Amino acid sequence: MTTYQSVRAQIAKLEKQAESLRQQELKNVIAQVREVVSQYGLTAADLGLSGARGARGAKVRGVKRARRASAGVAKYRDPATGQTWTGHGRPPAWIVAAKDREAFLINGAAPAKKKPAAKKPAAKKAAAKKSAKKGRARKTPAVQIESGVAAQ
Repeated sequence: MTTYQSVRAQIAKLEKQAESLRQQELKNVIAQVREVVSQYGLTAADLGLSGARGARGAKVRGVKRARRASAGVAKYRDPATGQTWTGHGRPPAWIVAAKDREAFLINGAAPAKKKPAAKKPAAKKAAAKKSAKKGRARKTPAVQIESGVAAQ
């Protein structure tokens, strides 16, 4: 008569045997897959593996996606370390304290453009001063219509 303990021991022995067989088969399968991938030049995207999803379609944690390459061209270079900066975004520590950033410009890079000062409407101010000097308030067409002064 077999006991529960002896059946459990047989199960454990069979599980070990099954795992070792599985490992051997996996080595063969992986070798075959690598051979086919290299033979046909396949990528992970070709096989539908680029989304890093598990067997059930759930997103796998811990997989980092590649970042986009920098979109800008370096304009500034630190002469001490050789680090560069495009001039966009937060300035690096080596250029923050610099009052004149032109000393850090890379040859051929244009200095940052300054915004032109806003132009003041001088013509409107001059016209308002002239009408104020003559003692007449300038009336807009809407005021002229309301006051009945509009030309007919």
